Amino acid sequence: MIEGTHNASREHESGVVRIVWSRKKVIVVGEQPRPQPGQGEVLVRLRTSGVNPSDVKKRAGSFPALLDQGLVIPNSDGAGVIEAVGDGVEKSRIGERVWVYQAQYGRRFGTAAGYVALDASRAVRLPDNTGFELAHVWASR
Repeated sequence: MIEGTHNASREHESGVVRIVWSRKKVIVVGEQPRPQPGQGEVLVRLRTSGVNPSDVKKRAGSFPALLDQGLVIPNSDGAGVIEAVGDGVEKSRIGERVWVYQAQYGRRFGTAAGYVALDASRAVRLPDNTGFELAHVWASR
């Protein structure tokens, strides 16, 4: 688990955020522009990031072509707060505490970052009495 991603990912005035990404056998910490939510997506400011068993399989080479398509932001699971929504998503979701799953499913961008934009159905409301540090565990089971 990468805790406190929001603290480690300092956002610059330009909207650039620090992230972790993979390149073949190397993990690099760097900066990328903050993602924007597309149609049916939410933008989540992440508080935690978790490694899913599928992430381990990807790292072991189960999807070798994935790493050939450009940078990969690892990790599929996490938790945080919705900061923006794309077209087709209720604006009332802004501010909602959520846990996210399959953030990297079928794409290169996961939760080892300050923000993730993903399908709204993969951002599930987190009960008020549940901390962010436990939320990503639900998705990893």
